Amino acid sequence: MRIQTTASWPARDDRRAALVWLALFWTFVTVGFGSDLPHYLHEQPRVPAIVHVHAIATILWLITATTLVLMVESGHVRLHRTLGWLGAGYAALVVVIAPWAELSWQARNLHTPGFLPPEFLSLAFSGVICMAVLLVWGIRLRRNSAAHRRVLTLAIICISDAAFTRVMILFMAPPSSFLGTYLFFEGGNLLIIALMFLWDWKQDRVMKQFLWASALILAAGLTATGLYFNETWHAITYAWLDGWARHML
Repeated sequence: MRIQTTASWPARDDRRAALVWLALFWTFVTVGFGSDLPHYLHEQPRVPAIVHVHAIATILWLITATTLVLMVESGHVRLHRTLGWLGAGYAALVVVIAPWAELSWQARNLHTPGFLPPEFLSLAFSGVICMAVLLVWGIRLRRNSAAHRRVLTLAIICISDAAFTRVMILFMAPPSSFLGTYLFFEGGNLLIIALMFLWDWKQDRVMKQFLWASALILAAGLTATGLYFNETWHAITYAWLDGWARHML
C-alpha cells in the first residue's frame, strides 16, 4: 500500500466519495436526534436555553459545511473558497457553544437519577476538540485539495458520536466494559473512518494526512473512554459541574 501526500488523480474523482460519507453522517444525525426529539422537548428538569442555542447553531453549521461540499461537487469552486472562510468562522462559534451547552446540561442534571455521570464530559468533549484541531489543519491544507477534502470531511463527521449513540440506545443499554463503552459512544466515527480508509485503499489513494487525522480521532476517543473509567476524573468533573450548577443558579 502506497501512502500519498498529494493527489496523483483528478480532483473530481474524489468528490462523489465525500458525498457518500456525508450522507452516512446525516443518516446518523437524522435517525439519532430524530428519535430523541420527543424526549428532548419534554425533558425534566427542563433543558437549559443554551442547549437549544447549541442544537440550532450546530445544525446550521452542518448544513453550511454540507453546502460547501456540494459547491465543489457542482463545480462552484471559487464560491466554495470565498464562503469557506464564513464556514470556518461559524465553526469557531460552535466550538465555544458546544462545551458551554454540555456543561450547563449536565450541571442541571447532576443529581437527576439515571442521568449521565459527570465523567461523561470526556466523551462529550473529545469530538469537539478533534473538530477544532482538524478544521484548523484542514484550512491550512487548502492548497492540497485531496488532503484538504479528507481532513475537513473528518472534521465534520468526528462529531457524529452523539447522533450514533442515540441510534445505539434504540437497540441496547450502554455497556459497562471499556471496549463496549468505546464502541457504543465512538462507533459511528470508527465506522465512517474504516469505510473511508477501505475506499481509498481500494483506489490506491490512502493519504498520510487522512491517516494522521483518523489517528487523532481514534486516540481522542480511546483517551476519553479511559477517563470515563477513571476515579480521579470523576472527582474533577463532579467538582466542575457542581460549581457550574451553583453559577447557573
